[in-house]
Amino acid sequence: MDVRYLVTRYLFRPLSLPAASMLARTRVTPIQVTWLSAALAFAAATAFSFGSYPLGAGLAFLSIITDCIDGDLARLTGQTSRWGAFLDSVLDRWMDAALILGLSYSDLASYGAVAGLALVGSMLTSYTRARAHSLGADCPEGIGGRDTRMLVLILCALFELISVGLVVVAVLGFVTSIHRMAVAGPALSALDRRDQEA
Repeated sequence: MDVRYLVTRYLFRPLSLPAASMLARTRVTPIQVTWLSAALAFAAATAFSFGSYPLGAGLAFLSIITDCIDGDLARLTGQTSRWGAFLDSVLDRWMDAALILGLSYSDLASYGAVAGLALVGSMLTSYTRARAHSLGADCPEGIGGRDTRMLVLILCALFELISVGLVVVAVLGFVTSIHRMAVAGPALSALDRRDQEA
């Protein structure tokens, strides 16, 4: 059984696919949906920063569903593009950072340090895969993909367990980055050997 991105497969995608199917009959483009997802995430971060955790959690959930819709819509309508993929990936990092920073600003004294760790863990997870991919290998493995990290933040914000959520996101980020390094290392070494033998 493939355990990667279980949250997306069983929670987010069943909600995003029907919405994308409806949008496919309109003039809405995937890139417009990508920008909407970012706007919702920034609104969620703003709500978090003012201590409105349930509101922020709801907006963040809408953002992550919308973030799934753009890819679904692109595939359904044949509008996949390099620019769209690039924009989606970069805005994902902006959104991750905004949500974590929004939570930290709600009480810097209590959450600032652990939010810093959560931010580093999240960025390391993404960068590890992106760097491996740029060198010819992919490593999507790990328990702390973006879908899992965002669900943790949303649930912990909803129940106002901010420190718990940030600690879990930090741990997931570091563990997943190390896991991906362990997967990418042999794959990249195999590519090096292939090049030397060519």
